Amino acid sequence: MSNPEQRAYEVEMAAAMAAAEAEAAAQAQAEAEAEAQAAAQAEAEAQAAAEAAAREQARQDSAEVTRGLMDPVTIRQLSSSGHFAQRAREGRNR
Repeated sequence: MSNPEQRAYEVEMAAAMAAAEAEAAAQAQAEAEAEAQAAAQAEAEAQAAAEAAAREQARQDSAEVTRGLMDPVTIRQLSSSGHFAQRAREGRNR
């Protein structure tokens, strides 16, 4: 090969190498964007799951309070405390 032919070959190889590197970089960027999108989706799903868990916990807490208020002992205590409070108010108003 002569010098001009050698130089043309080197330029052609450099261009092919640059094109391959550009394609690899584009592929890597596409993969990174896909991973970022998957991470954002996973984060959104985790947030939704956390919110659902918080709602369920609040529902269970509310149900527990309701069950506690419906307990016969609690009803008796609340009734008697109201009775004694009413009697005390009546005593002060006389």
